[in-house]
Amino acid sequence: MESLDSVLDKKLSNSLLIFMKLVDPERKYGFSTPLIEAWNRLPLVEQQKLYLYLLYRKWRGLDIYGEPFFIIHNCHPVPFNWNGQTMVNSLIKEKRVVSAKYNGSFGIYTWDEAKLYGMTDVKPLN
Repeated sequence: MESLDSVLDKKLSNSLLIFMKLVDPERKYGFSTPLIEAWNRLPLVEQQKLYLYLLYRKWRGLDIYGEPFFIIHNCHPVPFNWNGQTMVNSLIKEKRVVSAKYNGSFGIYTWDEAKLYGMTDVKPLN
């Protein structure tokens, strides 16, 4: 069960508006009651994971498919290992990047992902 502070943080942060600007920049979909309720049912950490996952997909030039309600219900975000990716150098200029262990393997992740996913053996790279 979520704490009252967590629920209030979600409502005060306009997190759904920020999510919608990412997944629906042309404003094709409205803020329906089922969409708002689905978003608010997600714990704050899950909202953050979903947002980062989709943001990094967009940074890498990958499309985001589906309408927002479908994305909230069916997207299962995982952290992206930037190791060996051509964009890692530009990422290091913009974000805090770390070497960390996730699911038993080391990789290069953003600091935000390392925190959200509870990664271990975290070592700063910049």
